[in-house]
Order: sequence, then structure tokens, then C-alpha cells
Amino acid sequence: MRTGNWLTRHDEGHAMRVAIGDLARAAAAPGWSRLVVRHAEVGSHAVTTLLRDGREIPAEGMREPFRRLRELSYRAGAGTWFTCELAFEPRSRRYAGRVDSSAQPFADVPATAALAELTTFSRETPPGWLLAALPTAPPLPLPFTYGERYEGWRHDPGEHRRLQPLPISGALDYVPDTTMTAHVMACSREPGGQLVFLAERDGDPDSPFLMVSTSRDTWYVGRDGMRGTGEGLLSVTLDGSALRLELTPEAADLMGTETVFEVRLDLPPETAAELRAVLPRMLGPVTGAPDLSGF
Repeated sequence: MRTGNWLTRHDEGHAMRVAIGDLARAAAAPGWSRLVVRHAEVGSHAVTTLLRDGREIPAEGMREPFRRLRELSYRAGAGTWFTCELAFEPRSRRYAGRVDSSAQPFADVPATAALAELTTFSRETPPGWLLAALPTAPPLPLPFTYGERYEGWRHDPGEHRRLQPLPISGALDYVPDTTMTAHVMACSREPGGQLVFLAERDGDPDSPFLMVSTSRDTWYVGRDGMRGTGEGLLSVTLDGSALRLELTPEAADLMGTETVFEVRLDLPPETAAELRAVLPRMLGPVTGAPDLSGF
């Protein structure tokens, strides 16, 4: 499971979900068409089920990322979710699912688990089944603030704003990007480094973009939304009017894309020729250079 300095609790929450997907894929024999992970947790009592095409198979290593997801999703006064279900598709980084913060997650809730839940994740209106499971009177909640290091971060690179909290009820859906269309290109060169910038719209700060930069013997690929990576770019292919990037799963998750991301080039001929010349010159000499073809 990847660890790192995420900018927001949403970034870390997303990283936990894709890590769960990777654990599910590792546990399933090849040839599956759908994997579903269901995790139910109250206090310290948890049950995880992994289904491969509807049949249960053993699941290992998922307790920690689910535990962290519950912490990141916690809302003061509202608690966190009790049940999370995630579904994964083959040959894709996509996931979809639901979280639920009110329904009873399993038939028998241990009294110690109910006590730990309301102590750790206090809520103003606990569901009746949780109160009924308590051994005595409701506990005194402790002043936990999960993910507090994110509260000072804001999302916009310029005038930042707070993100909405992670969901504790309702649908979850992540659809990685597969393509963008570049209508404009800009290049810059400085001592020891170069940059290529491809964007859908000229002069629009909200336009989707792809940026490739090098600094001495290192490289970086970035996208809009402060997403990017300096490792895991396997190949760059120029195929007619398409620029195709092949990424490792980890790099794709950082980029918010599938493992193959295509930039459709709608550029003037002279600009396309400049791109064809400059990318190999930039990426060829760097450490860990991707395979280059079609240039």
C-alpha cells in the first residue's frame, strides 16, 4: 500500500480505496470479471468479505486501509460509516460502491465494540441498534480529530478552498480519465530543464492539461488538479495524431488516469512537428527514461 504526503483527505481516501482494489486483485485468480469487497466495522469488531464473480474467496491485508478510511471519513457529531462496499473491474483502475452510516452492519454487535465506536467516533444521534448494544450508559466521547493535518490545506493551487468531507452515506464512484484533446501547446527551456505543456483551451486556467518537464536527469508528468508523478512512466508513443502514455498502476492512480492515457493532438502541423522533435530530446537522457516510439 502506497504511503505518502497527500495534500487532502480525499487524496488519502482515494489511495486507500485503490490499495484495497490491488489487494483484491492479488487475492483473486486470473479470469475474473468482477470483484466486490464488503467491509463492516463497529469499534474494534470488523468483518471483510471478498467476492470473485459472486463466490467468496479469502481476503487478507484489507483491515488497515478500511480502518484508515473510517478515520478519514469521520465527521464531528455525525460519526463515520459502518459498511463500505467497493466493486472493481478487470483491466481498469475504476471502482464503484457505497458507504452506509446508519444500517446495522452485522447481526450481533459486541458490547465492547459498541462502546469503542461511540467513544472513538462520537455522534449526536446514534442509531437505535448501536445504543441497544451498549453494555451500560452511553460513553463519554474522546476528542479525536482524524486527518486534522489536512484541515489547513485547501484544494486550489491559487485561492485555495476547503474540500467537502468524505462521504459516510451514499454512492462512491471513481472513473479514471482515458483521454484528453490538446488544441494548444507551449514549450519552454531553461538551463538544465525543459517543459512541454499541452492544453485543451488556451488561456483558461481551468482547462485540462498535460505537462511534461525535465530537470537535469529527472522527469515529471503532471495534469490539472495538482496530479502528477515522477516515476512509473513506462512508455510514450506518438501514433499519428495521438500521444499515448503507458503508466504503472501506481503512477496512473497519482495521475487520475487508466494505465494507458491518450492525448489526441489537434495541433497545427508545425506545432506537431515541434512536439515530435522536442519530447525525445527531453526524455531520452533522463534517468529511468520511458520507452519512446513513433518519434
